[in-house]
Amino acid sequence: MKLKRLAPVLASLAAVSLVAAGCSGDSEAESTEGAATGQPIKVGQIIPIESAGLSVATQAAGLTASIDALNSRGGVGGRPLELIQCDSTGDPNKEVDCANKMVSEGVVATLADFTPTSAESVSQILQTAGIPRIGLNPMNIADFTAPNVFTPFSGSLLTLYGLVDTLVAEGKTKLSLMRPDVPVAAMLIQLLGPAVQAKGAEIVNEVAVGAGATDYTQFVVAAERNDAQGVIMALTANESNQIAESFDQLGSKLSYGNAATSFTQADLQNLGAFATSAVYTSPVPAPSSSTEDFPGLEPFLADMEASGEQGLERENLTGTELFSWLSVRAFSQVAQGLGSVNTNTVMQGFETAKDLDMLGLVPAWTPGAVEPFGIFQRVSNSMMYRMKFDGDTVVTDPKQYDLRGQ
Repeated sequence: MKLKRLAPVLASLAAVSLVAAGCSGDSEAESTEGAATGQPIKVGQIIPIESAGLSVATQAAGLTASIDALNSRGGVGGRPLELIQCDSTGDPNKEVDCANKMVSEGVVATLADFTPTSAESVSQILQTAGIPRIGLNPMNIADFTAPNVFTPFSGSLLTLYGLVDTLVAEGKTKLSLMRPDVPVAAMLIQLLGPAVQAKGAEIVNEVAVGAGATDYTQFVVAAERNDAQGVIMALTANESNQIAESFDQLGSKLSYGNAATSFTQADLQNLGAFATSAVYTSPVPAPSSSTEDFPGLEPFLADMEASGEQGLERENLTGTELFSWLSVRAFSQVAQGLGSVNTNTVMQGFETAKDLDMLGLVPAWTPGAVEPFGIFQRVSNSMMYRMKFDGDTVVTDPKQYDLRGQ
């Protein structure tokens, strides 16, 4: 999700930073002190950074910062992680090129990938090479079927399912779907249709928002047609902010359901009635949430601050950086206990690991405990958070809800 202030990458769910340690020096997995100096362990990330309609630069930046922080604490058994980050630019052919690069570079795993445009081809390449994918942000059916995918959060596609539930709970049964005007997003209406119908609702408008548009009021007007009551927002951060501004200009009465990862705290503070009237959902707490409710945010925020990047200051975080950070944390916990670190041992480690400590940001995670969820064959965490914006910060309800029970 492309963030105006961040220039680096679509590292939304990538390989982040925290490492098994828990980031503050009190982690069971952290066994060394001082910066890592041993033989590097190569990890990769495939993500759209410079992309008009699909960029999630925040996630990419979060992964870089997370790995740097882990390495400063001793890495994995004294060995630093070396990040091979490949910008797919949202191009299907480039995604395939990036997958082949991961193989040729000899990475032992990828972290916080996002590969929406060539999901099946990328999956086949990495699966054939035996490369596990930790913390992939799933957006395609192929992402939910591959046995080399292990992700501790439900990801962007299931977040949209959560938005459907939240809007219907508020009595909004006639819904518009706003999505990027790119081929890969055209499948969303088919994927969301069963969930919408199961709730007794219907999608009455599909609004494709073109990258680089100059007049966003047209999309709000299109969403209001056919007596629509609510909007499922499936847009990146840049487009979401433009829609929000147009909402205010038109005085629209629609209720918007947003992925919390589409906005920073600074964004929402500038968006007036749109921000306070909308509902938000995410698999992870918003970075501006209370650290009393979520103590695990403290080491995450410290790692982002340590980067020195303005885009990773708290008010500029979206939450996609947490995808990366948790991916790095999970990888570190598993790799720390391996005699040797290679694709085979990492794969086996994630297949057998139990109750990895995610610091309460998501439930303790057993990567191999996957179950079917509707049309999705492999889901190991279907928990979500509901959120509201109070005019200053995003208030996250500490009690998660399970999509399976909705």
